[in-house]
Amino acid sequence: MSLPPLATVEALTVRLGGEALAGADLARARAALDDVSALVRLEAGVDWVAPDAVTITAPAAVVAVVLAAALRGYRNPDGFQSESVGSYSYQYAQGSTSAYLSDAEIRIVKAAATGRARAYSIRTPPAYEWPTQPRAPWEAS
Repeated sequence: MSLPPLATVEALTVRLGGEALAGADLARARAALDDVSALVRLEAGVDWVAPDAVTITAPAAVVAVVLAAALRGYRNPDGFQSESVGSYSYQYAQGSTSAYLSDAEIRIVKAAATGRARAYSIRTPPAYEWPTQPRAPWEAS
């Protein structure tokens, strides 16, 4: 049994400008969502599907990653980097030529899967007194 995509075609459609997809465009959108969902699940080691096998339980950050990567793949299925017709020329941003997960997206997915963000704290000295600094003899204790 195949798992459902981690984001909906409707959510992808909104990011494409809101026009309803049909026919081959709808099939491409579904395929992009399926492909990216598989990549996300591979990185996370989590399927994010409820026991009913229909409800998606992925955090919003994971859904956003799926939609961003699927959008890249949908808009540029052939992986073109640039095109020119006469005096018109267009170039895609570097790294936006296919459905893939960027390093930042992989970090987001892994943090969501483990429930641990990569945060830490740094101890700073007190603002008014440095405890290891010796006091001068004329200073009061």
